[in-house]
Amino acid sequence: MPNPSAIGVPNLRFSEEQMTILHMMMNEKECDYSTIDEIVQVNVLSDFSDEEIKTAVNELTKRGFFEIEKPYGCVYGINKLRIANMEFIY
Repeated sequence: MPNPSAIGVPNLRFSEEQMTILHMMMNEKECDYSTIDEIVQVNVLSDFSDEEIKTAVNELTKRGFFEIEKPYGCVYGINKLRIANMEFIY
């Protein structure tokens, strides 16, 4: 069986910013497990302001989609167990 080329995220009442962040972090391995400063700098998110991105990350965290706690600071990574209907795109 071939490996998927991307992972699609179903819209579970996410904002456009949240969908873009989730899709980016699930499909670009260098973006998963990132600090907020690293997330804000990603080109895919250039259409959004820093404040919109930070708000989206905060909302995703509240909903349980980001669950990474590190002793040296806040790092965000997707809790894929919360996205039951992920779509594998081949």
